[in-house]
Amino acid sequence: MAVIEAIQTTYLEADATSVTFSSIPATYEHLQLRMSCRSSREDTVDILLVQFNSDTGFPTTYTTHYMDATGSSATAAAVTGSYYFGGYPISANTALATEYSTVHVDILDYANSDKNTTAMGTMALGSAGRLEFGSLLWDNTAAVTDILIKARFGPNWVRGSEFSLYGLNSS
Repeated sequence: MAVIEAIQTTYLEADATSVTFSSIPATYEHLQLRMSCRSSREDTVDILLVQFNSDTGFPTTYTTHYMDATGSSATAAAVTGSYYFGGYPISANTALATEYSTVHVDILDYANSDKNTTAMGTMALGSAGRLEFGSLLWDNTAAVTDILIKARFGPNWVRGSEFSLYGLNSS
């Protein structure tokens, strides 16, 4: 039976440029991010950025793949050299005022120094009927100790956005 333990939650009482989870213990098998978020970008959508251990080493250390679907179309892509997670599934300022994107990201074997870190996630944008599946490879074998979460175009996450980090163990 899997055990899920809450590590930290950040609820934004005011707009913020980023959210960081730091000093993450290496006592879990996997990590999970759960987010309800909205960007201040003056558009309907933005892109989720996930950065590990302050590594901005793109174009060489991050690769992402994603499949984005709406009710009438689908797109897919692979991008080397960017730590954004997927396409454009994060609600932004001109979307419905009450719409926040729902995001789940699993960071697998984050403390295993024998392999690179991978993450996979799902993101949903309700009123647009949009769903995205994405993956992220961090080409680094260091244990993940810090996670920075930003909106690519932002400049901010808006008040009311919530970010939670969980640790998962199989027993």
